Amino acid sequence: MKRYIFLFVSLLLLASMLMSACASTAPISAEKEVPAAEAKEEAPAVEAKEEAPAVEVKEEAPTAETKEEASAVEAKEEAPAAEAKEEPATDFDWRMFEGEKIRVAMATQPWTQFLEPYIPEFEELTGIETTYEILPEDQFRQKTTVEFAAGTSDVDVFVSMVAQEGIKYDSAGWYVDLEEMLANTKITNPNFNFDDFTDSGVLVGRLSNDKLVGLPVYNETGVLFYNKELFDQAGVPYPPKTIEDVEAAATAIHNPADGIYGICLRGKGAAATSQFASFLHTFGSDWVDANGQANVLDPAFLDAVKWYGGMLNKYGPPGATSYHWQQCQDIFLQGKAGMWFDANVFFSNLVDPEQSKIVDKVAVAQAPIGPGGPDPTVSGWVLSIYNGSQHKDAAWLFVQWALGKEMVERAQLANITTGRVSAWQSAQYQTQNQYPEVADVILNQLAASNPNWNPPVLNVGEARDSIGTLIIEAIDGGDVDALAPDVNTKLQELLDETPKLK
Repeated sequence: MKRYIFLFVSLLLLASMLMSACASTAPISAEKEVPAAEAKEEAPAVEAKEEAPAVEVKEEAPTAETKEEASAVEAKEEAPAAEAKEEPATDFDWRMFEGEKIRVAMATQPWTQFLEPYIPEFEELTGIETTYEILPEDQFRQKTTVEFAAGTSDVDVFVSMVAQEGIKYDSAGWYVDLEEMLANTKITNPNFNFDDFTDSGVLVGRLSNDKLVGLPVYNETGVLFYNKELFDQAGVPYPPKTIEDVEAAATAIHNPADGIYGICLRGKGAAATSQFASFLHTFGSDWVDANGQANVLDPAFLDAVKWYGGMLNKYGPPGATSYHWQQCQDIFLQGKAGMWFDANVFFSNLVDPEQSKIVDKVAVAQAPIGPGGPDPTVSGWVLSIYNGSQHKDAAWLFVQWALGKEMVERAQLANITTGRVSAWQSAQYQTQNQYPEVADVILNQLAASNPNWNPPVLNVGEARDSIGTLIIEAIDGGDVDALAPDVNTKLQELLDETPKLK
């Protein structure tokens, strides 16, 4: 009997050795590389299509001014995986609200579409059933505003643009103060790392009363795109750094007889104000003075209007007062304009060989500096929690998951200009990024940007329309000084109608 046992054991050992040998000779298949999704501009991301980072992005996402972007992410498996991180172990309980249900309302833009395929991951992690809906920006705003005003909404989490509707929403009591959520250690993951968000990204989610009503899903800032070939042909050095550099370059490049224009800027009234804001600030002025009064009659304000309009009057394309970002992008990517100042999210379109003739000629510079020093604007969408929600704590888990370091890095790899420093600095993103100099320009500018890209009034649309008439007057070569008092009066009326935030 012992001999049979010995024989049986020997046969098992021999079989094990043969299986190991076979395994060692099998080829190891290479891990399939998953391409990063390209965000396309509204219209960043981020972006969108308001839109994504200056590096192969596409966000506007939009801001209210950028195009509605569509994300290229069609399925979860197509989205890039985030770089593995060694986070300290915690006993944070992601399933503390298991069984609850939340509704997440989103506007169409790259980040919201990027996130959608991952929702099942959140549900599996937390046990929270999630209704996730995306609507076009105008429809989204109308629907959520009506629901909130009626007090019947079951929305828990929503995206918001604080510079657009922040005063209205907070004065109505519709925002949860996220700093109170952050301070609650029972429901806040120790690894969330709020300090990792860029300073300008956090400012985009703050109101004038310092209340934090949203965390950034992406950041957008105005940059100067320029055509190196046209600069070389005109013998102009680059990059242009000041408004004087910009005007000198425009003068040298402008050749309308050959269909070449020195610069393109938004000239279509209200649509121009969002990008004009960077020039307003760098001239040393703002929408309101130190006392919160309308500031249109400030000489520096009028100088900014005259410079902006004068550039288009002298060096812009014909019919500049009808130009929005789309028209400027069209002539710039056709090689017909030396410079174009607009949201960083459009960079990906300019290096897309399917639509751009200047893929190897385009470059990006920071917003030009005027007499008031560097002071470019920053905008973007934030993720907020509705104060009427019956599931605020579960909603806060969603915010932490969606804007946690892992998910934000995934978005960055999908070319959405996110609000976390770690995402921009991750080894995987830096390896993937084909335009590191562009990322440097954007990140440096985001480090110190001004969130006041809209007048601080309840009715932002009316304010923009009124100020837009002044910009058009300047483009047409009209009497800006004569029109300014009426515009100032209108802005003051809108300021007087605006509730003071508590």
